[in-house]
Amino acid sequence: MIILGISEDFFDAGITFCDNDRILFMSNEERYTRRKNEGGFPYLTLENGLKQTGLTWKDIDAVCVSGFVTPFPFFRLFPNLQKKAFSSRRERKEDVQKHNFWSSITEWAVSHNPVSYMNPSENMKKGLTIILKKIIYKRLPYLSREISVSFVEHHEAHAWGSYFCSGFDKALIITADGMGDGLSLTVSIGEGNTITRLWKSSAKSSFGLFFENLTEVLGFVPCRDEGKLTGLSAHGNANRIKHDNPFSWDGDILIYKGPYGKKMREWLSNLLEKYSREDLCAWSQNILEQTICALTKHWLNRTGLNKVTVAGGVFANVLLNQKIHELEEVEELFVYPNMGDGGLSLGAICSSYRFYPKPLPHAFWGDCFGKKEIVDVIVKYKLPYKELSNQRIWEFTAKCLYEKKIVARFYDRMEWGPRALGNRSILCDSTMKNITEKLNMKLKRSDFMPFAPALLDEDAERFLIGYTKARHAGEFMTCCFRSTNKMKEQHGAVVHIDGTTRAQLVKEESNPTFYEILKRYKRLSGTSVVLNTSFNMHESPIVRTPEEAMQTFIESGVDFLSIDNYVVAKNQDLWNSIDGDNGY
Repeated sequence: MIILGISEDFFDAGITFCDNDRILFMSNEERYTRRKNEGGFPYLTLENGLKQTGLTWKDIDAVCVSGFVTPFPFFRLFPNLQKKAFSSRRERKEDVQKHNFWSSITEWAVSHNPVSYMNPSENMKKGLTIILKKIIYKRLPYLSREISVSFVEHHEAHAWGSYFCSGFDKALIITADGMGDGLSLTVSIGEGNTITRLWKSSAKSSFGLFFENLTEVLGFVPCRDEGKLTGLSAHGNANRIKHDNPFSWDGDILIYKGPYGKKMREWLSNLLEKYSREDLCAWSQNILEQTICALTKHWLNRTGLNKVTVAGGVFANVLLNQKIHELEEVEELFVYPNMGDGGLSLGAICSSYRFYPKPLPHAFWGDCFGKKEIVDVIVKYKLPYKELSNQRIWEFTAKCLYEKKIVARFYDRMEWGPRALGNRSILCDSTMKNITEKLNMKLKRSDFMPFAPALLDEDAERFLIGYTKARHAGEFMTCCFRSTNKMKEQHGAVVHIDGTTRAQLVKEESNPTFYEILKRYKRLSGTSVVLNTSFNMHESPIVRTPEEAMQTFIESGVDFLSIDNYVVAKNQDLWNSIDGDNGY
């Protein structure tokens, strides 16, 4: 049975195609519009998903959609308004008056509209389903009216996606985000092919919304740049902030005691006048970690469980995830790789059909391109290139890294989720001095954001402390780990100021070609640790197509582009410096 999952949320819309519980394709709209975390109905993703899988509309047997009142039904009815509201939050407009109008509409929909804080009852869900089905049919005129179309509550989709991909037989499931169908935080038990919700918290007490507003006050883009606050927090001291915690949790109710919307931003702006942005971020990070860890310990002790799986945009916070997997009560933690709303489409399918969990084998579920498409693009740009066999291209890439060159790698299917895991990555030697400054300049990135390493899974013990409880999550680069002295001394470029590192553990069975490159690099250098950052310019989504790869390669000025079985050099002299007598 072919099932289409859809997330048309306000941010990070996307789709999933499954054949029963076998994933065929997953991707998100940002990769096609080239606007990070693009929301709205994922028309382009759906079009490309059909093309990539070879499916037709007639092949689709069922459709599963996340969300009842998220996104706000008014925006579902009028998608063009949703696009304008999205832009008002994500782009700086020259027309300030127009920008302020749409910002006000968005502000009302998110912070003051009572429907946005409503968690629908079962009877309400039945009524909304009738209306929402009509909207889906309008969006998809080629879809047969005879097939099943179901809708899944926002946080239920988060929970099911995470639980399904964890492979756990039984686990505590925690979801946390800005808001979704009136909620911001839930706790559930997953066992077999059932999930039972134990606890929920209103979107009125949302860590996600708190961090979105703080992100905006600090001059960054909300629902996109919250990770920059995590990076800044390591540079600050939470104890310098002399202000009461705006959140309280007594083991039963989570309460946010501060102001909302514009008044929240005014309050945070006042704090920013008194304290540094680094200290304010450290204070906020500390509040988040303390509350979520206390909540996790409470429910683990209450249920007797020891495995935890998490989803929702709050868990894009890799330092929070580290604190969770280091809890004594936790035996194993899994973080949903597409933890934000981008992962809802798979969760909607899993919830509707109650699939049994099985470990997600990898994250490579997106677009791939044929040899002709790749060669046509390479030839167009008239740069020196060669076609190599698999063995030779692995050897050549490893040699480039050993010779301190920067390599952009574009290979086979694109990653699903926010992390580049080797198929759309920029790679370099992590022992080089000033490599972080060099990359920040080339890729136009913020200087306080840490870079991350990739390393062979079997080498983890040499470089990471306490990684075993998040080993599967480590394959998807969704957790921080404490660094060993060896890591700090040899690979300082990928160790943050607080001594942590957001490592990717590379296994042969799940990421074989990247594994072969790292294995060959280790033979040359004595270490398998390389710097792995996403293949994109700052503020742009990760590259999807060969054309985007070539454009970013040229704009960034990195040395080599490895694109499937082709290697492109920035210039002939650079090629000759590596090729030499090796006959690549």
